Amino acid sequence: MSQPNNTSGATQYPIKVMRALLMIFGIIILVSVPLLGYFVGNFIGIHMSTGDIQQGYAYGGLLYTVYNATHNSVYYQESQVSQALGISEGQTDLNSLSMFGLTSGIVADFFIAFLLVREYEKMES
Repeated sequence: MSQPNNTSGATQYPIKVMRALLMIFGIIILVSVPLLGYFVGNFIGIHMSTGDIQQGYAYGGLLYTVYNATHNSVYYQESQVSQALGISEGQTDLNSLSMFGLTSGIVADFFIAFLLVREYEKMES
């Protein structure tokens, strides 16, 4: 014969509240971790891209100075290409690091979700 369950509704209430809080905070964490990864990657990418853009404009300015001295149109074209290349590298850094942060946050979500489910199951028993 099975043992009767002597737990009343009053003793089950704290467990129900803890389960509800676990679910609420779990969802908040599962949403905020990828967003945090995205913003951290974006922040690092902005700082890396400023260096690339500055180098592109500095080298472009040097080539433009050479163009002014020699009046060779190739140097003028190269100065324009160098500035555009600096901007392009900066945008690539920004996008790559933002997506890396978002992807790493999503991967971390799998492990966090596993831990949340395991704790929820422990509370049921």
